[in-house]
Amino acid sequence: MAFTAEQAFYAEVKQALKARRQQQWSSAWSHLERAHILGQQQFMLHLQSHWLMLKLAADQSNWAEIRGQVLRLLLTPVGHLTGRLPTGNPGSSHYPVLQPQPVPEDLQHFLSTTKDQGLKG
Repeated sequence: MAFTAEQAFYAEVKQALKARRQQQWSSAWSHLERAHILGQQQFMLHLQSHWLMLKLAADQSNWAEIRGQVLRLLLTPVGHLTGRLPTGNPGSSHYPVLQPQPVPEDLQHFLSTTKDQGLKG
């Protein structure tokens, strides 16, 4: 049975939460970034990914990332209203808000626009 993008999103979130509980920060970030890529086109999943990133940044007292996630939480509704969502962007503050990124190969089949790495809209 093939996973949908939403099922894959929740599988990544589950792995991120497990890593977070074990204080495996790098692994938790990696899974949340993958979840962001998978959930970015669905408003509630997109918000959830940034909320979880905010909580992870708070666990680490990472003030730069906390500020970055607050900004992204505020911009998410605007991105969905305007249709300007950068394909493949992992959602952490290591990446500019509107900068598209290559979609990891193993996630490409979940996204409808695997060839277009630009802004949707």
